[in-house]
Amino acid sequence: MSSSSSGSLSSVPNGRIIDFETAELRKLPFQDSLYLWVRGILPGNGFEVRLAPRVYQDRPDYWGIEVAVIHAPAPANDVGGADATLVFERSVPLTGITGVRGITVIGANQVKRIEIVGES
Repeated sequence: MSSSSSGSLSSVPNGRIIDFETAELRKLPFQDSLYLWVRGILPGNGFEVRLAPRVYQDRPDYWGIEVAVIHAPAPANDVGGADATLVFERSVPLTGITGVRGITVIGANQVKRIEIVGES
């Protein structure tokens, strides 16, 4: 069985990987957790973005986190025009999904490797 390069290998099996513009690490005030924040443009109306960690048997050097979309029903009162900018910003806590050396953010057109020093 072959897999599509745009298909998700994460916990979002029906997801489609899309590209992102920025990916960075942030710590929130009064919390010890480190978060991945990703920003980009949706491919159109009716999509929901998920930051989806890949599934591994053993802890990898870099844990892959996919920027994936799934179809989501639009709200009944949705009045956004076809030319509306569809910017998304999502975050995910990195507790339990950090590789030995860091993470890899996986988009459709780019992959960004982020070193994480001192995190377990």
